[in-house]
Amino acid sequence: MFRFRVPFLLLLVFVLALSVQAVPPEGRGGNQTYKITDNTTFIDANLIMMFVTNHGSFGRDRAGVFGYDYGTWYPFTDTAAIRSNAGNAGDHSPLYAAGLWLGGTDSATGQTLVAMAEYDDEYVPGPMASGTYQSDRPEFRVYKLYKDSLGSTPNSDYLNWPVDQGAPVDVSGDPRMWGDQMLWCAFNDANASQHTNDAGETAPLGIEVDQTVWAIHVPNTAQDHLIYIQYKLYNKGNNTINELYISHWFDPDLGYSSDDLVGCDTLGNSYFCFNGTNTDAQYGSPPPAFGVKMLAGPVVPSPGDTAYWDGNRLPGYRNLGMSSFQIYLNGTDPYNPTQVMNYMRGLSRDGYPLPNGSKFAVPGNPLTGIGDLDTTPTDKRMMGTFGPIDAFRPGDSQCVVIVLAAAHGTNNINSIAATKADLNAAALPLQSILKTTVAAEPIYQFATQAINPADIMINLGYDISGGEGRQFNPNSICVNGICALDSVRTAASYPGFTGTPSQLFIPVTDFLGFYGLLWDSASYTYTVTGNYTDGEPFSVTGQVVMIGHRTGDMNSDGVVDVSDLIKMVEYFFADAPAPDPIEIADMNHDGTIGIGDLILLVEYMF
Repeated sequence: MFRFRVPFLLLLVFVLALSVQAVPPEGRGGNQTYKITDNTTFIDANLIMMFVTNHGSFGRDRAGVFGYDYGTWYPFTDTAAIRSNAGNAGDHSPLYAAGLWLGGTDSATGQTLVAMAEYDDEYVPGPMASGTYQSDRPEFRVYKLYKDSLGSTPNSDYLNWPVDQGAPVDVSGDPRMWGDQMLWCAFNDANASQHTNDAGETAPLGIEVDQTVWAIHVPNTAQDHLIYIQYKLYNKGNNTINELYISHWFDPDLGYSSDDLVGCDTLGNSYFCFNGTNTDAQYGSPPPAFGVKMLAGPVVPSPGDTAYWDGNRLPGYRNLGMSSFQIYLNGTDPYNPTQVMNYMRGLSRDGYPLPNGSKFAVPGNPLTGIGDLDTTPTDKRMMGTFGPIDAFRPGDSQCVVIVLAAAHGTNNINSIAATKADLNAAALPLQSILKTTVAAEPIYQFATQAINPADIMINLGYDISGGEGRQFNPNSICVNGICALDSVRTAASYPGFTGTPSQLFIPVTDFLGFYGLLWDSASYTYTVTGNYTDGEPFSVTGQVVMIGHRTGDMNSDGVVDVSDLIKMVEYFFADAPAPDPIEIADMNHDGTIGIGDLILLVEYMF
């Protein structure tokens, strides 16, 4: 009996170990001290399901809604399968915990200030007011919109959209929706009593964070593997924060926690976790990979460039990329603010440069096996960072976007390629680009007689292939520098345009007169300029086909025939009026009108 007992006990310990996710370091992971938290809302639009909170952390089921400590599943099919663990669906988790870290220096005191969402969170729900946090209110929660539950069939969150908290709205003042599901909340770090993380415990930075999370469901595409997270940061405190860093921290337990490897792609602004072997105790074979792309970093001035900012294009700026990537093992967590900042700066915990001399840990390529690679499978933490922002002053704001992905490949290494391909297919939710067309009759002919119609109608609006547009001031609009339009109206719809395009009516004679003397049929560019309602100028070009003059077409009817020969004979020999314009009669293009031109027209006719 004895010789069988030891293997059995070892097997029992091994099986128990397989079922346990990584746990927080000692002294972390306690409950939040504030009263109202939303730990029960999740996004489940596509193949990734993930819990999202209103206090800076995400990816963890902190309320035990499904009976697990972790709170991210891939591939996700339905919640019933997770609850019952049907087909091991509940075991298929690529992530244990994640959250937003902020760090910098108080310019007045030189004190290090950090705010962390990790196993303990140092943020409290809700926006700031009067330079500090607000008392708990039930409406400081995570709001959830569905693409099919908007204006015509609104859900409760649509009807109670917290505009007073800063929730985004569209040009009509209705809740702004991105993707097929979208979650929004606000939180801040201004409550000093909440700064209790063993590695933090500093004074607050005084930053409010407006968080938007969205996902898109398009089967059999990369979008079905992605979750987007946007953070808008507002300095609503009294501190000017020097060298502000913005980090996204992950404890990526890819199934079984102790066989994970990580890496980063510096050119792709991304980092990832993958299994050390082709079989994972919880995922089986092949295991997926999990990755993060730093999609849009903080904006800095950059003449001639254009940055992303909360769904808009921001001329004269550019987005910073990932500035560092750091990993550390379970047990080497930071335990004071200096160590937190060292990790955010791309240094070792104790402030030494990384062995490879860069600010990016393990930037080699696991697909080729070349470069600085992670080769020790174990329980890892990973974090990508934006920064530093030199000075984040009271009243300043910033906007950053990351995107998460999980994907299966043919083996544990190929899963990295599949995940990176999905991350690289991520697209920012930019508003549609203004476009303009001439309608309904796009061809206009120069003629001496009255032109019908008397006005050219130009449609101005947004490309239907994109998203929502921006309102512009109709009184500011000019066409080719001509600002005295006959009228500006709106249309309920027009083919190719989003929403209600503006229709600009400009006299044909004014429009054609801008181009001067044109010949034959050709496409010409026109320009519409104006201002958005916030005063930002815009300029958009379009194309119009115009039939210009044709040499020899003396009566400007569009054809050259005997009637034109008669008109030219009458001009030379019967004192008839000259053609308009006279250049029409210059058949040999020598700059003068003479008998030689009449002879050429006769030869052309006969």
